[in-house]
Amino acid sequence: MLEDLKRKIVEVMRYLDDKGLNHGRSGNISVKIGTDRLLITPSGVVKSEMTPEDILLVSLDGEVLEGFRNPSVEMPMHLAIYREYPYIGAIIHAHALYTSVLAVAREPLPPVIEETVLYTGGEVRVADYAPFGSKELAENVVKALKDRSAAILANHGVVACGRNLEEAVEVLTVVERTAQVYILARILGKWTSIPEESISFYQTLFQKRVGIKK
Repeated sequence: MLEDLKRKIVEVMRYLDDKGLNHGRSGNISVKIGTDRLLITPSGVVKSEMTPEDILLVSLDGEVLEGFRNPSVEMPMHLAIYREYPYIGAIIHAHALYTSVLAVAREPLPPVIEETVLYTGGEVRVADYAPFGSKELAENVVKALKDRSAAILANHGVVACGRNLEEAVEVLTVVERTAQVYILARILGKWTSIPEESISFYQTLFQKRVGIKK
């Protein structure tokens, strides 16, 4: 099972690079194993060139259990998210272009498309700025993810979460596409959010699907 998941993480990182959702040495992925372990990508490598042997197995306390590389510098953020939201099973942090534009502008992504709410739970909030890899960034992202599956990191990038890795990829893809649509609509000079009653309806569907208890 672990070897299959390692291969899947490698495949997803290559997919993200091919689709322009991430690039170079940036970005990281983790997948939770049971309740107290996770697989996570290493730090300082070109992500599209990784092999399964590069993936580390770590405890929820951050102890490296298997692997010869250093875990991602963003491991504190991954660990904090899993501790706070047990229904989350996979996390992708990426530097997708249009979402990064919003990150630099420190603007949230409004619910301009119905599927955005279905996949993210509503407006994608901006986590307050903190240096990468810091405890402060982890705390800020956890706060921004409340009742959501994605968050924008100020001047940084985006975090997308799912019950499994496939769902996290879907969330990231929807967020980036919505960010592109929203920014282009802003260039045209006009944009409109979907109605509040629709937002509430889709939020309820989202919460039931991912297992958020109100």
